[in-house]
Amino acid sequence: MSLIKKIIALVKPEPSQEQIAGYSKQELKSLFSRPLAHTNLPPQPPTTSLESADICAFFSQLLIEPKDLVEFELLVESHFRKKAERTLNNLPVFQYESAFAGDRLIYFASTREFNSVTIRLITNSLDFLTMLNRKKFAVPPPWFAFQGYEPSWWGGSMQGAQEYYDNNYFFSFFTQLSEAEKQSYYYKFHATSEWIERLELMYGDE
Repeated sequence: MSLIKKIIALVKPEPSQEQIAGYSKQELKSLFSRPLAHTNLPPQPPTTSLESADICAFFSQLLIEPKDLVEFELLVESHFRKKAERTLNNLPVFQYESAFAGDRLIYFASTREFNSVTIRLITNSLDFLTMLNRKKFAVPPPWFAFQGYEPSWWGGSMQGAQEYYDNNYFFSFFTQLSEAEKQSYYYKFHATSEWIERLELMYGDE
């Protein structure tokens, strides 16, 4: 399956028309027509170019704590102004733009996964992606995302929701933390010694 097909499937478009975040590919091509600057993307959040679909923008997704949603929204408001709003799968999808830089942002947030907030966004703003990277929003850990899940079950041949969570959110976030940042992360989320041992065993050599 091509990258663009995977992203379309990920955000569950309406069956009548191929969409990404509630927008048709033609709409996105029109909104994001300015060529992207060719530079290194910030490491977090994981980001993918949509240029192969002739959309001059990046797609990214974040998993954050519910209490961090307000801070994310404030970051958006500090960089953009709201342009439009529509609905996708009963969720509001917001379109923002920057009057001066020509940057745009489309995003929607959902509380339906992993006891957390999932944010999926499309933007051509490297400045905004850099600001997100600097914010270092913490991905909620496995014991937060899967309440009651035993540490000994984590790892190996995970499938389903656990595999998706690890592949798309946790692995890339956790493995780029410094040792000091890991200790702060454990403290913040009240990690038990069993969970710390399991994560160090799984990701210690990454």
